[in-house]
Formats: sequence, structure tokens, C-alpha cells
Amino acid sequence: MLDARTLAAQLRQPHGEAALAVGESMNRSNGALNQAAIALLAVAAGEKVLEIGPGNAAFAPLLLQASGSRYVGVELSSAMVDAGNQHLAASGLAGRAALREGDAHALPLADASVDAALAVNTLYFWPNLAPVLDELARVLHRGGRLCLAFGDAGFMRSLPFAADFELHELDAVELALRVSGFTVTAWRSHRECTAGNDGQQREKHFHLLLARRR
Repeated sequence: MLDARTLAAQLRQPHGEAALAVGESMNRSNGALNQAAIALLAVAAGEKVLEIGPGNAAFAPLLLQASGSRYVGVELSSAMVDAGNQHLAASGLAGRAALREGDAHALPLADASVDAALAVNTLYFWPNLAPVLDELARVLHRGGRLCLAFGDAGFMRSLPFAADFELHELDAVELALRVSGFTVTAWRSHRECTAGNDGQQREKHFHLLLARRR
């Protein structure tokens, strides 16, 4: 079991010998939340979807169920990019999907090139929301959708490994979205009792926001 500080660094950017195990742990811990966010985003036929921080792309197949949909994941961890692209190839999705190494603060994508975007449990690594939300607004075309899923700040403060995370209150995220050119169209509360990335069983509380690019 990793200590709290080491686990926090691995969650931000899986690396070294622990990378693959951390990726699988995140898949288990975040599975239900990812499924809820993907359902809310509702990728349609022919759409191109961007995922920020997809880890090993375990949930990419769920984002590609619509006919003709395409997927790109932008991930900090080179280990996750390699593992994710192998997973996509093994799933027969390499022609429609790919992971690229990169940072959400400078997305390696053209302006207005994306129809929908998803970020699950990544806000904690954005000290200032504005630069990333501005980047997402840049790559989404007008009317494009963005789904953000993140832990309630009160719940997150109970996690020892989240001590150095940047925690964002729900109303602050909504305001930041509006300032960056989005209109919030839906909010969902997601609660579950499952084991977290540290293996501890907890009552979890997350927010899901769906916003549309103006």
C-alpha cells in the first residue's frame, strides 16, 4: 500500500513500477462515476469526443458505442498512454480512438475540433480552473458539450491522500464554466459506498456538471 503523498502523486500522473497497478485501481474506484458521467454526456453518432486524464482508456469503449463516433484521450502519464493505446488496439478500436500524451493546459488539438469532452476526477490537479476551461472552450465547437465529474469538497477533505489536491466548491466550478463561455445545462449528485484508491471503504459524494459551449 502506498503512503498518502506517494499515492497522490501517482493519481496525478501514474509512473514507474506502480503505474499499471494504480491505473487498474483508479478503474475500480471510479467505475460507477465514469459510467454516470458517460451516460450524462451521451455521445451521439458521428461525434468526436475528448477525454482528459483517461488513464489506461478503460472506459473509452463506452464512449464509442454510437455509430461513427471517434475518441481522443489526452493524458499526462506516458505509461498510461502506452497501456491505453494497447487496450484500444486489443479492443479493435485503434482506427477510431487514440491516446496522446499532453497537458490539459495546452491541448494538442485544433480549434473547434471536438463535439463533446469529459473529465472525471481531474479538477484536483488544476490549481486554476480558468486556463483549462478556456482550452476546452477553444477545442469544442459552439454548442459542444462538456461533462465534469469531481468529488464534493467536503467529502474530499476526508481523504488523507487528497491533502494537497486543489478542491473546488460546486458553485465555484459553475461560475468558472460561465466565465469561460459555457452554459451549465445539468447537475447530478452521485453517491456510492465503495473502496477508494487507498483501499478504504467510504461513503463517496461526487458532482456531475454538464455544460454547453456558447
